[in-house]
Amino acid sequence: MRRVIVLLSIFSFVFASNLELVNVLCSQVVKKEEGYKIEPGDVLEIVILGEEELSRTLMVMHNGSISFPLIGEVKVAGLSTDDAAALLASELRSYFTHPVVSIILKSPTIPYVSVFGEVLRQGAVEYQRGLRITDYVALAGGPTPVANLGKVRVARLQPVEPALMVVETIDLDRVLNEGIMVKNYELKSGDWVYVPKRFTVNWSIVISTLTLAATLVNLYITYDRLARD
Repeated sequence: MRRVIVLLSIFSFVFASNLELVNVLCSQVVKKEEGYKIEPGDVLEIVILGEEELSRTLMVMHNGSISFPLIGEVKVAGLSTDDAAALLASELRSYFTHPVVSIILKSPTIPYVSVFGEVLRQGAVEYQRGLRITDYVALAGGPTPVANLGKVRVARLQPVEPALMVVETIDLDRVLNEGIMVKNYELKSGDWVYVPKRFTVNWSIVISTLTLAATLVNLYITYDRLARD
């Protein structure tokens, strides 16, 4: 009997300890989710209770909005998922008596930024929230000696039409030399950066071409003289 009591005591202690640990972990997860603010590029699963045809998964656009049926564009960037759900519910009250909305934050579908061209390490760079164009070029090893930073091309995903990308040319020379940060904006997962090669004169080809041209001119002059004689 004493052995059973001891075993029960041990079990109770272990169970209580694990329960406390689970509660701590759960509270940390809740705090983390409560502290997170939605940003462009996030993927949101939006569920409307009792209106399954309206439930859908959307990506937050670069302007911080989502386009939702019946109510159009709604800006959700900077809000928690609970606040965004409450905002959608208030907008839907024009169509439903008591809309119940829940929003689940999902990971971005493409958690990286692609950097190509004249950088030391071409390829995918892990997406990190808040990083700008210059940051991703640096994470790709930095530009090569022949990189043309004055005409860096950035292709940005369009969440409304994922098949389309808007391409913009950015002068990173001005950003780095003059501190003009307007165009050095934050990138989102799935964006591309291409650093082109600077135009350089290949003097060996130029000299070879000029030498060949001079030789042809001399041959023509010589032939013309012989023809006259």
